[in-house]
Amino acid sequence: MKPVSNKPPFYIKLSHVLLSLVLIVVILRTTKDILAPVAFGFIFAILLLPVAQGLEKLRCSRGLAATLAVLLFILCMFGLIYFISWQMSSFLTDLPQLEKRLMMQANNLTLWIDEKFQVDSEQQIAWINETAAKSIATVSQFVVNAVSSVSSVLIFLVFIPLYTFFLLFYRRLLVKFLLRLFRREDAENVHAVIAHGRVVIKSYVVGLFIEMVVVAVLNVTALLLLGVQYAVLLGTLGAIFNVIPYLGMVVTIIITLLVTLTTATPVLAFWAVVALFAIHLLDANILLPRIVGSKVSINAMITLLGVFVGSMIWGIAGMFISIPAMALLKIIFDRIPNMKPWGILMGSGE
Repeated sequence: MKPVSNKPPFYIKLSHVLLSLVLIVVILRTTKDILAPVAFGFIFAILLLPVAQGLEKLRCSRGLAATLAVLLFILCMFGLIYFISWQMSSFLTDLPQLEKRLMMQANNLTLWIDEKFQVDSEQQIAWINETAAKSIATVSQFVVNAVSSVSSVLIFLVFIPLYTFFLLFYRRLLVKFLLRLFRREDAENVHAVIAHGRVVIKSYVVGLFIEMVVVAVLNVTALLLLGVQYAVLLGTLGAIFNVIPYLGMVVTIIITLLVTLTTATPVLAFWAVVALFAIHLLDANILLPRIVGSKVSINAMITLLGVFVGSMIWGIAGMFISIPAMALLKIIFDRIPNMKPWGILMGSGE
């Protein structure tokens, strides 16, 4: 007689996996206002950990070291926000004129389409008005939602530094907690996951910041050489959007195209798009592998899927947090025998 297997059938295991994934997504979406600041605080705490440790070696108390590290982080963020606001001021001042120029460009485009493709300009104007009305309604609803959620955004921004401070201050307590969750024989694996995860996330965030600065310099230089108006603003925003894989490049090109069409000729807009796309190719094939390195060895398909899932769960915050989260998950999957197939699926296959 064949021995009876205690392993559950495949469809039972599959149903458990799918049910677990659904419950995780529901929990993450429900607790977004709580867990999203904690996730960002976790990443910034790892980034600021060397600063806090260096201050502690200078005989600062752990609380004072964590406070000074968080204050340094806040000053850097305020500096970036001030720089973008300063660049945005002239753009917002010229916005009414840009709207008039955009309408003139749209009128010229309708005349060209009428001449080349025999499509009545009145039909085109009616379609544009209908689309514009829907867009205005969408934008109005977006503004209402944004105004109603100002308090939640302020809470989000206030709680990130607080969580960063507490994670720095109680880091040893958190390590003890994680060790107590598992058996003693698993302590070595837990320490390895913590150490590896800290190195990977820190390397990724620092490398991403360096890459963002390099891309900003390249974007601004290229747009200035072409004579594009608001080159500094567009180049800086493009570098910030570049943090979002694949989608950031599309958003940057669309914004640059619209702004350049309203301030210059279509030829200049075309060359601006070509320049930004060339910089993106340079970044994706040379800068990203060399600066960020191979610490986050996640394939492109899982990266794009993770960005979409992060956007679905936590919105823009989820898009930013998705790659560090997937990198940490892959480290955990690679250390757990039953989860290794998932780690192989997420890997680059090299």
